[in-house]
Amino acid sequence: MTGVLLVTSGATACGGDDGTEKPDALSASQVCDGTLDTAAAAALESLGGTDRFAESQGTKRSGIPNTFSLERAAETLHAKPTEKNDCVIYKADDGSDFPLLDISFQSQKSHPDTVEEDRASDSGELFFPLGLFASAKGDKGSTLYFACLTEGPTGTMPYVKADMYSARDQVNPDGRGRLTVLNSVSRALADKLGCAAEANLPTNVPDALPE
Repeated sequence: MTGVLLVTSGATACGGDDGTEKPDALSASQVCDGTLDTAAAAALESLGGTDRFAESQGTKRSGIPNTFSLERAAETLHAKPTEKNDCVIYKADDGSDFPLLDISFQSQKSHPDTVEEDRASDSGELFFPLGLFASAKGDKGSTLYFACLTEGPTGTMPYVKADMYSARDQVNPDGRGRLTVLNSVSRALADKLGCAAEANLPTNVPDALPE
């Protein structure tokens, strides 16, 4: 991903103690095009241990802005991974080059089966009765599939896959918290795509299925 990390909220930058300008950070409710509801915003703050965030800025080599928007995410559902519009969130104050969370969306022809995946899963993977398939793996990735018919260069696709990548040691291993964030952004995208009714993404994420 090209471009530089820039923290911005549209507010005027304030001077720091060393005389340099330090732009304002984003709140949890401002990231990912403002798609995090109250529960998801609280979950993000808990996951990161902070209430100050930043998003990836600049542009990709394809010219697509790195800043996330629901409209661009919807437009790039059928695009190659390098041309997709991800929501990449950083902790504003830790100076790390590793993202706290990286959320992406992709159209799909099929989706995993929870029972089969549960049998083959590594220890620690949690499954949730959410959408068509939802799982969280330790302190790493989380995945959510939901029904949503879309048209694109690759043809008609009946499902959307929402992926959340978490850099190791960047978040606490709260699977339900990560699914709460991923579900909130996914619900907003489903609404944007006109498939909220069939997506089966309730406001409150249910507890994980028994192991």
